[in-house]
Amino acid sequence: MLRKILGFTVLGVVLYVGCGPSSDPLSEKAKSLLLTEDLSPTALTIEQAIEAAPQGQPLVMKAKIGSGKGDTFDPNQSEFLVSEIPEGEHAGDEKHDADNCPFCRAREAKAPTVVVRLLEKDGQPFARPADRLLGLKKGQHIVVKGIGSYDAELNFFTIEATGIKISE
Repeated sequence: MLRKILGFTVLGVVLYVGCGPSSDPLSEKAKSLLLTEDLSPTALTIEQAIEAAPQGQPLVMKAKIGSGKGDTFDPNQSEFLVSEIPEGEHAGDEKHDADNCPFCRAREAKAPTVVVRLLEKDGQPFARPADRLLGLKKGQHIVVKGIGSYDAELNFFTIEATGIKISE
């Protein structure tokens, strides 16, 4: 009887350990390449990055994941939309819903569309949505290091990220 109890206990432990979440090699690769804690505390806002960073030059920028301009995460590759981190009276309220605030929506309508593209070492985007790749969520604040390019005619700003820090 004691042998059966011990046998079932050992079997239970083996099954429990063996059934844990498996690590995803692509996510682990992306995390090791991109996630960092060592990004400048003086990161630029989106507006400052567009004004100050010459085309194709490295920059460090802070932003909030999500935008009122469509789906936040591309379902086919590691690209996602970001927007300015709110300032002033809208910045301190965690429950503030910028998507339903008329003032925030008016500001967002004039703001550029900003896309962050997470790249592999070969310069190609990862073939997985960024939220599944790095566990990103709409509303998180991030600091992004990368190469920025702005198309004034389309009011479209793209950052090819070489580093990312999740702030909140």
